[in-house]
Amino acid sequence: MPMITDKITLEKLLQRMYWIETEMEQLGTWEARIEMMEDNVAALEVLSHDSDKHGNIVQKWLIIGDITVPETAPSGLPKHIFDFEGMTSNEMFERILKYEILAKNAYEDIKNANLDVITELFPNENDQTEFMQDIEQLIKDEEKHANICKSKIGGFAKIML
Repeated sequence: MPMITDKITLEKLLQRMYWIETEMEQLGTWEARIEMMEDNVAALEVLSHDSDKHGNIVQKWLIIGDITVPETAPSGLPKHIFDFEGMTSNEMFERILKYEILAKNAYEDIKNANLDVITELFPNENDQTEFMQDIEQLIKDEEKHANICKSKIGGFAKIML
């Protein structure tokens, strides 16, 4: 049974995902860059660049669905989540991993939303198809991000799973 069964729930989740991609993940990767050594910068750049792309994708669907693009943190989300001061690289990637998994799970919830809700939000069939394709890509990217984090965590990845 789909978890998302009404338009308002889907709209709010899309707004939260926009905020997570554009603000929270970006701030997290930038704060991590301040604290980390050079060997992890490439991994952080992948996460940061992909979050930019993801934010643009979610923003596109907010606009198409005539949903307000949030300018402040939507309800239920903290304004600031990452404080990496004094953490090791492993600890920072462990913290980032939690949000990559959260994002993947949220996109999976969107993918599994009741089809009537998707149709209500995006009446155009081409939009519905493209929306689902974009959500599938976001899920794949978040899986990739989780794997990047796990590879940087090293031995700690087994403890978390």
